[in-house]
Order: sequence, then structure tokens, then C-alpha cells
Amino acid sequence: MKRGERTKKPSAVEKTMKEHSYKALEAEYYKEDVSKTSDITYIKKRLDKIDKHFKKNKANARTGANGVEVAFGISLKSKKVSRNWIKVQNNLSKTLRSILNNTDQNFRIIIAGHEKPNIEEMNHERVTWLSVAFSRPRYIHQYSLDKFRKRRVIGAYLRRIGFNGYFMPLDADDWIHFRFVEYIRTAPISDAFILNKGFMVNLKNNQVWLKDRFFIGCGSSVVFYFSNKDFPRTSRNRDVRKTKFKWTIWPHHKITQYLRSKNYRMVDFPFVTWVLFHGDNNSVIKRKSSSRVSPRKHNRMSENFGDWFYKYFKVKN
Repeated sequence: MKRGERTKKPSAVEKTMKEHSYKALEAEYYKEDVSKTSDITYIKKRLDKIDKHFKKNKANARTGANGVEVAFGISLKSKKVSRNWIKVQNNLSKTLRSILNNTDQNFRIIIAGHEKPNIEEMNHERVTWLSVAFSRPRYIHQYSLDKFRKRRVIGAYLRRIGFNGYFMPLDADDWIHFRFVEYIRTAPISDAFILNKGFMVNLKNNQVWLKDRFFIGCGSSVVFYFSNKDFPRTSRNRDVRKTKFKWTIWPHHKITQYLRSKNYRMVDFPFVTWVLFHGDNNSVIKRKSSSRVSPRKHNRMSENFGDWFYKYFKVKN
């Protein structure tokens, strides 16, 4: 799909086809009783089932795609406020690779920031860089405001180019499963997908575990469907407040309240990894997280982070 090309919702017949496909995947996902296995074993089996399902139904997935493009919006912190700009760039590189390695290439990535990173992925045709000229944050408590200000710039850009489709706010250090776009575009169209489960990775302690109610803690946890008029005309806050795009800058842990009258789906497939303790997490800098965050605190078992995980989140070169 070319940049600027408008997307459209499918017909009623196509919607019915997507619903059947979605229910088939859901039934396949839950049919085996693995209650006696560890969390990681459980997730490995679930992710393997998703992979097998899409491979088996590859032709149906192509013809059954809902025709809606996915846009990922990333607000990148400034070099001037980062602890280590090299780490910030390396983290972004992994995030971009995880998306760019998706099986379904009907997506675009828009990144807004002050200084353009010098990484190979920025040259990809599906990546758009938006340079911002407003002041950088001076204090820690301004970091979130800076992120949302850049997100508003992304929203105004999508309005300007005539984009209709799915929009996902994504942190610049989180990872996307390599079949995520395929899943979203195969499922029936919804006002939103809310990720109820996801992975947490503590790089400092080399641990990975499953987190329930993922959307409560991680900002990379909701995919919205927006028509073009749902994006703001400008990046000014007063324009954003007039549109549905305002949901993307409101507290993500309250998303079910904002969407209570909408047709949204809770997703139990762990398609996103929340990466912690890589050296420049805003949550750590703001002391919202500490290195003591562990599977035990989440009543979960863990496994050492390693190559098995990269199979599903292709962040290696």
C-alpha cells in the first residue's frame, strides 16, 4: 500500500468471513489444557499455535485481510535529555526491526522527534521521520508531556495525508511480534484492540515473563481504528480534544472506560514485549520502575531471556 493511499472498510460479507477466521484462531488457541505447565511453556505453545494457524491458512489470510492499513506512531525522546543517545538509537533500531520483519507489510511507521537517529532502519520506505521544533523538556515531570506533544504531531500528519485505518501508539523501546500486523488485518474490524496480555523483559536480570492486564502498565497496548476525520487538523491540544485521537494521549490504564460504549476486543495473545532496564527507560528515570521488578512481584514464573524469544520478536539483525 502506497503512502497517502486511502483505506476502506470491507463489505458485510467480508466482515463475516473475518469473524469466522478470528473465531477459528481463538478456538485453536484455547483448545489445549496446559494448566499444569509453566507460564513460559504455555506461551511458547500458544505462540507456536498462532504461527501454525497462519502458515496453514496462508492463502485465506491473504484474501481475508480486512484491507485496513496499520500506522505505528513513535515519540522519540531528545538526545539532550537521554542518558545515553547510543542506547536510545539502538533500542529504537530493535523496535523498528521487530515491526519491519512482520509477515504482513501493510503498515507504516511515523516517528516524531528533535534529533533524527543515525540508524539504518530510518532509511526504510515504510518509516517516516517528522522533525519537531518546539522546546525540549527540561525536567523529568515534562517527559510525558513531550511524548504526547509529539504524538499530536503524528496525528495531525496522518490527517493531512488522508490516512484511514488502525493507529497504534508505540514506545520507542518496545517490541512487536512478527505476526502482529497479520493478526490485526485478519481479524474483524473493531474500534480498538486492547492487549490484555503481554511480555515483560528485565534485561538487567535476563528475565522474561507474562503479564496479565498488560494495558494497565504498558503504553504500547492499544490499537485504535480511526477514520481520517478522527485525527486532529493540527497538533494543537484544542484541536486534538475535538477528535477521538484524544484517547491516545489520555492515561492508557483507563482505556476500557473511554471505550466502554465502543466495539473493542480484548486480546490475550501476547503480541508486545515491554522492555525494561536497557539503560534509558523513562519509567526508571522517573522512578516508576526499579530493577526489583520481577516475575515474583507479578506472581509469575520466568525463564532466562534468550534466542528462543527472538524467534517471535525478530529484533536481531
